[in-house]
Amino acid sequence: MDSTSNIQPDPVDNPCITCGACCAFYRASFYWAETDAGSGTVPAALTEKLNDFRAVMLGSHPPKPRCIALLGTVGQSVGCSIYELRSSVCREFAVSWENGVHNPRCDAARIAWGLVPLPKPDHSNPNGAPDKGDSPMPHAA
Repeated sequence: MDSTSNIQPDPVDNPCITCGACCAFYRASFYWAETDAGSGTVPAALTEKLNDFRAVMLGSHPPKPRCIALLGTVGQSVGCSIYELRSSVCREFAVSWENGVHNPRCDAARIAWGLVPLPKPDHSNPNGAPDKGDSPMPHAA
């Protein structure tokens, strides 16, 4: 794997960098062709067959899921060893309040790890100037 495969988003304004709860709470399954054994990017060596159509990241099965690609300590400092190569299920898992949309699944994972749900951002600005929080947050890892 080359050095560009684990580029992480800027930690500024990205709560995912200090969380990682979703990666250690949910099973990460996706269409098998997203692996490099098909036409995708996810390293097949980090997955296993779930059924004839779906692959799953190693380690992400219950009862104690933790994706094999998750680095670091949940709730402190985390990263994804295959961030740029990750599957659609990971790319599409939105941090709660991304683009103003609440994600109860993000909250559930955080609560399971003893973390508080993310608060709804307050984008009010009495001067009418754009608030730094108006830009969308990157997707969760």
